[in-house]
Amino acid sequence: MAQPLKREPLPGISHSTGRAAITSLGRDLMAILSDRNLSDATWGISIVSCDNGEPLFRYNDGRNRQVASNIKLLTTATALYRLGGDYRYTTDLYVGGGVAPNGELRGNVVIHTSGDPSISPSFGVDPREMIRGWAAALDSAGIESVQDIIVDASDFDNVPYAPGWAWDDEPYGFNAQISAAAIYDNSIEVTVTPGKTPGAPVSIDISPSTAYVTLKVTAVTSRNDSTATIDIRRERNGSMIVVTGNIAAGAEPYVDHISIEKPPLFFATLVKEEFERLGITVHGETFDMEEYPEHISYTPLRRLAAHTSPPMREIVSATNKQSLNLAAEMLTKKLGRIYGGIGSTAAGVETIRKMLGESGVDIEHIKIYDGSGLSRQDMIAPADITTLLRWAWRSSVARDFMGSLAVAGKDGTLINRLRGTLAEGNVIGKTGYLNSIRAISGYARTRDGELVAFSIVANNYSVPTSVVNTAQDLIVMRLASFSRKS
Repeated sequence: MAQPLKREPLPGISHSTGRAAITSLGRDLMAILSDRNLSDATWGISIVSCDNGEPLFRYNDGRNRQVASNIKLLTTATALYRLGGDYRYTTDLYVGGGVAPNGELRGNVVIHTSGDPSISPSFGVDPREMIRGWAAALDSAGIESVQDIIVDASDFDNVPYAPGWAWDDEPYGFNAQISAAAIYDNSIEVTVTPGKTPGAPVSIDISPSTAYVTLKVTAVTSRNDSTATIDIRRERNGSMIVVTGNIAAGAEPYVDHISIEKPPLFFATLVKEEFERLGITVHGETFDMEEYPEHISYTPLRRLAAHTSPPMREIVSATNKQSLNLAAEMLTKKLGRIYGGIGSTAAGVETIRKMLGESGVDIEHIKIYDGSGLSRQDMIAPADITTLLRWAWRSSVARDFMGSLAVAGKDGTLINRLRGTLAEGNVIGKTGYLNSIRAISGYARTRDGELVAFSIVANNYSVPTSVVNTAQDLIVMRLASFSRKS
């Protein structure tokens, strides 16, 4: 994978020279911003040389902007720096009570979660394999049946959302509830496939397959030339997924991700269902430990099995390349748990702020309320982001952090952008999007081999986001073609 890591400038080129080239760069970028289609957008842009911090272009770079998922840059850099790229989570399975001659466990299964976001195919982990491993451990211990299955998510607080999140986004997977217990990204993948003829019922598949949710389907198959109107949402505070609208016969399946309620109970239910498919009888019920009617002490329990996560560098890579909101929020609460003594968003944000201060960012004027950028209250200036990027490039986590960013035209959220240009493979970055907010920040290797850090943010635009994407891509392409010799 191409990464614009630190490279020496070409012989004979000084980073402090080339003023004419920098002036020309500024004219070209201002021409892009002066497009009348972008007249109502508020822009903030910071472009600096990584080597010495020399500004190559500044446009309202010190003014706070909403940057959406660019907030993940702050979160993931802190997680790598504080916890280290080799850090791994452990999810432990405990059992209580003795085992009867018939293989019945005279006690419960207790699963202690530690805030691992990676028990999901998004991270290359099959949760069913984890549960099958636990079932094998029970079998090796002579256990054929158990009582209750209890999930302990007490490493984090029980606040499922961060300040400034939109309530009408709650049913959707990108807005999944935050918990120390997470499996399948705390969401259900719903696939709607049209019938063969107009008027025929649609077919619905969900993954993971589970009775934790119920379906209410009124969607139908429409004519081949009709426009799809499929809508999938979960009833608020409930577990019913409602599928409405129509999808044309012969159309490709429609896929969406829907969040679930009560992640610890969802986790416990999936374990119970998989155990039963594997022949382990569950006599009792599933519980979130917080709601269990009896006090649970770990002292008499025995740890029977454990699941270990991929290393932090791989978790951060998936988080940034795929822009995984839940993972970023769980990283934030984990930082709060370890460095603030409480697994809360506020404690995690304070840890992030302290690290930003160490990196040289003026933390007095920035506003951070979550770890993913979903909060509309998050505010940071583009110059602060490039300060962080320069710090990260010089830091001990440079390779892991820079390797976690999407590569232009190659992977992640940039896979379909900047292909066939000088920027392809020479730019890595993190995108951000919320309604009327579009950001891209990262690193570009210029035509001279110089590495520059950039942050390009547009707020309050009224044109389609694709128009803003084009403007940002033109700016990035110009950076990749920049030469101090011309």
